[in-house]
Amino acid sequence: MEPPLLLDLAIKALIDNIDKLDKDLVKTIIVPFRQKMLKEMFEMLWNHHLTCDGEDDHNDKLWAILPFLINSKYYTKLDTLDLPGMVCPFSTVTNSRFQEFFRGVGANTPNLRELIIRQLTVREEYSLEERELNSIIQLKNLAFLYIQNVQVPLSGILDMSRECKKLDCIRANKVIIDVQLSCAAFGDNFAYIYIEAYDFYLGRTSLYMARTMRGGSKYKDYTHYIHLRLRPRTNQELFLLAQRFAEKLKEIRIVCTYLNDAKEIDEFPHLPQIKRATILSGRNSAHVLRCFLKINGQSLQELSLCDVGIEEKMAFSEIFNLCPNLKSLELNACTLVGNDAPVDSMQQLKRFSWCSKNASDEVAFSSILSAPLLEDIYIDLPKIDFSDNATIIEAW
Repeated sequence: MEPPLLLDLAIKALIDNIDKLDKDLVKTIIVPFRQKMLKEMFEMLWNHHLTCDGEDDHNDKLWAILPFLINSKYYTKLDTLDLPGMVCPFSTVTNSRFQEFFRGVGANTPNLRELIIRQLTVREEYSLEERELNSIIQLKNLAFLYIQNVQVPLSGILDMSRECKKLDCIRANKVIIDVQLSCAAFGDNFAYIYIEAYDFYLGRTSLYMARTMRGGSKYKDYTHYIHLRLRPRTNQELFLLAQRFAEKLKEIRIVCTYLNDAKEIDEFPHLPQIKRATILSGRNSAHVLRCFLKINGQSLQELSLCDVGIEEKMAFSEIFNLCPNLKSLELNACTLVGNDAPVDSMQQLKRFSWCSKNASDEVAFSSILSAPLLEDIYIDLPKIDFSDNATIIEAW
């Protein structure tokens, strides 16, 4: 066996004793050898599993020295997946080490344009707190920030969105709601805002914010677009979020599966700018849907429904009379009754889709084909009522 290289011994000595050394002195001494040490470290780590004793927490020690090695004005992208890590059976990176690294990114890598922060191991819960976020805010050239499976407070996200002037996009999926989640909190600096409040009752949400509008015809007419997704457990939770975003909300998705008091809703909040809605009944109740459409149907251009059963007695006439400006209607796992879509209320309809794999009842849809602008239709149903074939053939 060849004797270990002196540099390997030096790196190991630094890793083993970094917490005992003078940090400022280490920063000074390591500068001429930083890149070579980092290269050698990656090479050492490749075969680390062959010599690992499984006793020391090697990854934690490694992350203790990373702030001294990942240190350059030339870095423009940093992804935690690209940082060195050892394959050790019981080794991990503690949250304190994780935070220590990100407390230095502002000074160590000041010219980052892209920062991707990911959970390192499922055995540890990671978080970014005030000192780490203050360091990230120092990145004045930062354009893209992605935080995956790492807890971060909403207040910190909002601070970064205001302070990092070149930040074009923020994505985070474990945002702790420590300040009010509302339209006013986000302001107008970002053109597109997507909020998924599926865990609102746990005080957590996920979000995506972009300073420029998303591409595609769906967004071409907007300069500001808010898309809100909810999975409420109570009416109070549903109404609270709907009202807080009502002023600028363009699109909403409501999953009613866990809504325990759905039938107690009297009136849905008015969403004056709403254009698109997706409502998943979950066989809970179509009552939420009816209350929503009664107040907001007039402004809807696209409506998608899922799991509305035949027992709800929802008819095409009811939908189109409440939503006369619909351009698209999509039904998934739904059974609607009646073949009574009113022509006068379908003047804008261009797209109709109805899919249901398990429906046991025959359904009819020929009245939909009378829509004058209809150009795209997709039907995937096991039982279709063809008794009105003449109408279908005449319409097409």
